[in-house]
Amino acid sequence: MCACVCVCIVLTICYLIGSYQGDIHGNFRDLSCFEKVLWRMGPVLTPAKFLFLGDYVDRGKHGFEVVAYLFAQKLLTPSKFMLIRGNHEIRVVQESFTYKWECVEKFGEQLGVEVWEATNKVFDVLPLAAVIDKKIFCVHGGIPHPDLCEGLISSINDIPTNLPNPMESNLLAWEVMWNDPIRQDDIDASIEEQLAINNGFIDNFARGTAHMFSAEALNDFLKKNDLSHVIRAHEMKAAGFQIQQHGRLLTVFSSSLYCGASNEAACVLVDNLKIRTIRLDTT
Repeated sequence: MCACVCVCIVLTICYLIGSYQGDIHGNFRDLSCFEKVLWRMGPVLTPAKFLFLGDYVDRGKHGFEVVAYLFAQKLLTPSKFMLIRGNHEIRVVQESFTYKWECVEKFGEQLGVEVWEATNKVFDVLPLAAVIDKKIFCVHGGIPHPDLCEGLISSINDIPTNLPNPMESNLLAWEVMWNDPIRQDDIDASIEEQLAINNGFIDNFARGTAHMFSAEALNDFLKKNDLSHVIRAHEMKAAGFQIQQHGRLLTVFSSSLYCGASNEAACVLVDNLKIRTIRLDTT
């Protein structure tokens, strides 16, 4: 699954599906709805590619089914289905949530752990980002701190592709899976001062790990890499998506009714550098 590189190149037309359950987060029902709407005749006969932005497991009840379906589609149409890694495709995170327990409950103690480990061996080699038409950077979390890579996406390709424990072995990988844009409402005088002296980054006080980044940091990143936009997942949005940071960043979330909330599910269509958001009726 693009294990030779950490950034995969995608040409349009491309649908981006994110969920925090990239995020599809074990929500097989919504995944089936996407199938009926976007590739009803199968991906082979659909004139588009499909990029999934991570977080396939945890929280939802059907993480294994989601993973099995996506892996099968990847095997059947390797040039059509592309999967990148989210922050829940990490063993230590899953052990704090539900995916390991789900595998044990469905397959028994011994086989369940074997199934869990087998799927994680695939997660270990998933790409961490994608670039569409050389202009749109796609990632699960966000842009990395420039101290880790000088702000260049080419540095992501230097990350080892077999990465079982990114928290301990590679901070750059950890950041692209965990970083968030900072909300304008959260910026007070103290935070503004910290952003000014840290290249537009601040410790991620919401998650307790990685960083948040400002619109100015995003603009610097886009300019340095000759990009136009960033599309990411990682955060639930009530409408299924949110346009942020002066229209240069788009968050998409593809799991409706997330953890009991009333949010909608959405995906993004990129066609010849035009970006459209699509909300999904999952009722």
